[in-house]
Amino acid sequence: MLHGMVKVPGYPVAEEEISGTTFEFWSSLAEFLLDPENVAESDIPSLMAAGKKEIMQAIEEFWTKIQIPPHSESLKWTKDLKDGFTSFRKDVADLVEVAYGILGLELFDRLISQVISALANSQTGGNVPWEQIEASLFCLNSLSDCLGDEPDEDESLKVLFRSRLFTILADFGNQIPLKVRQTAVHMIGSYAVFFERWANFLPTVLNFLFVAISTPALARNASKSISSLCSSCRSTLTNELSVFLYQYELFSATPTADDIAKERVLCAISYIIQALPSENQKLDSVNRILGFVDKDAQQVLTLLHQHPEAAKELGVSTLQCLVAIGKGLQAPDDIPIILAGEGGGQMPPPFWEQERGLAIQRRILHIIQTLVGSLTEDGEVIDAACAIFRTGFAETTPGPFVFPPRVVTEFLLERANRGVRVETVLSTASTMVSSHSLDGSPDISTEVGFFLELILGLVERLQNPQEDPEMSQGLVEFLNRLFSRYIAVIVCYQPRERIEMLLWFVMNAMQVRETLVKKAACTFWASLVSFAADDRPEIQASINSFVHMCGPALAEKLIWGIGGGASRSEVDSLTEPLKKMIARQVKAKTWLSASLSRDGFPSPNLSEKDKTVFLNKIMTLRGKRGTNQIAKEFWLSSRGSDFACEYHMPSQLPLVPCKV
Repeated sequence: MLHGMVKVPGYPVAEEEISGTTFEFWSSLAEFLLDPENVAESDIPSLMAAGKKEIMQAIEEFWTKIQIPPHSESLKWTKDLKDGFTSFRKDVADLVEVAYGILGLELFDRLISQVISALANSQTGGNVPWEQIEASLFCLNSLSDCLGDEPDEDESLKVLFRSRLFTILADFGNQIPLKVRQTAVHMIGSYAVFFERWANFLPTVLNFLFVAISTPALARNASKSISSLCSSCRSTLTNELSVFLYQYELFSATPTADDIAKERVLCAISYIIQALPSENQKLDSVNRILGFVDKDAQQVLTLLHQHPEAAKELGVSTLQCLVAIGKGLQAPDDIPIILAGEGGGQMPPPFWEQERGLAIQRRILHIIQTLVGSLTEDGEVIDAACAIFRTGFAETTPGPFVFPPRVVTEFLLERANRGVRVETVLSTASTMVSSHSLDGSPDISTEVGFFLELILGLVERLQNPQEDPEMSQGLVEFLNRLFSRYIAVIVCYQPRERIEMLLWFVMNAMQVRETLVKKAACTFWASLVSFAADDRPEIQASINSFVHMCGPALAEKLIWGIGGGASRSEVDSLTEPLKKMIARQVKAKTWLSASLSRDGFPSPNLSEKDKTVFLNKIMTLRGKRGTNQIAKEFWLSSRGSDFACEYHMPSQLPLVPCKV
């Protein structure tokens, strides 16, 4: 009966809705067969044989149901019907993936045999049943993540990729449904690891993909698959680099060249450049792809006066192409890194820090500055420019996108001083600090000092973090990045009063409405009250002084938040600085006791006994994990019976004045 329900005539959702009701049964059966329970050991072989037969039959029946309709038929469908049919196909893909656990290679071979049989039909004079081929490729797509490192399925995949399929698909003179090519493009990218093992099959599929990117409906998926293949097979493809560059030149010259596709193909080419054996070879190739970007940048300037919107769109795309190149040139994670000083003795300057390498950097920087300046400091343009610098932060050795910290800092501060995308500037600066906090990385204390001046100026202007929560979050998160290496920049700053102002600002951030700002502020205070600089007593003395100054107010903010002032989901964040304070600060109990001693604080629902019990429990735990549960119970008691509703404390804590 269940097989009959799957075989009901008509396209799923569009013409019948019965077949889709059987998914749960077939999935449950497959999962049961994977781990049969309450079945006698002697019965398992016969059960598995019968079960596999039923599952395979169901897969073949669903394979028929997911075959795409003729174009004339699909034109009659509404959007809801098309979406429903697509959803049905996804459910089938999920079932195929589960069934693979039982059927294994047999299922894989069956799907590939269906493709080969359908192609053979054309050689005997018949029409190619493309809807069957597409259905098989679609199912094979769902199995790409199921294969191991050296799967038996490789032999079956060789049969598929050795066939005429992709040669036929690459000939756009053939009348083939677009969906077939779309599914084929997607499948190639899904099996990138196969091509990494069997590179001799790459030329045919890459030829198809490069033909496909010239078709707008295929360009983005085709470029994604090209990028996936080049990432996995970069070392194998270095001898074909000139072909890739030529193909990109042809593609980028077409009027319909898709912006996203251009970025992905440039990233793909950059993967191959990264794998070249010498820096000299890399330089020549980077110069060539920068020529393509330069050409687009010049086109921006040409369009600017008569078509400003088109110029901006192309300008952002041009910068995104640089981002893609920077990402492609990053060294893979599995490449060993030699840090400065590990080679023994004085090392010569790295290639990218010598004149020829620096010339590439100047060229990239010139493109950035030209577009940013020409497009009147547009926000989207600034975002894209900052993304270019970030690609260099991920590197641990010099490279064309690893700009000197001074250059990046000057660019970012100029944008911030103009009031453009300050949040992006702070985020980029935070990433730069993190990348220069690793062992062996250059010290950028001077640059950090410049950003601290920027932040102090922002705090003086804002006064209240609630005035601009997004900016407040950005500046607090920047401060959080300083604890690992650059805390001295804060504690040694003069005049001290400006740092006190900054601390009170971060204190006030603990009671803003936005959760992310609160979390960032909690992280800051947890780090500050627990910071240990035993090897630098002068630093530790300054930190202790700041903590003792802020301790009573910090305790009050924490008790207020945990006592019902914050939302329930924020209690864990607020508990972190509380635990650190108790574990590290000898005056913690005095500060907390003083806050809890106030009548009606933090909530009129709490008795003096409730508060005393709470204090004793958390002090006994000394910052251990159980403190979180105690804090949540205290929060519930503070809220009383209305804890599930939006709660307003009887009185908000006053903001600490931030003026110097």
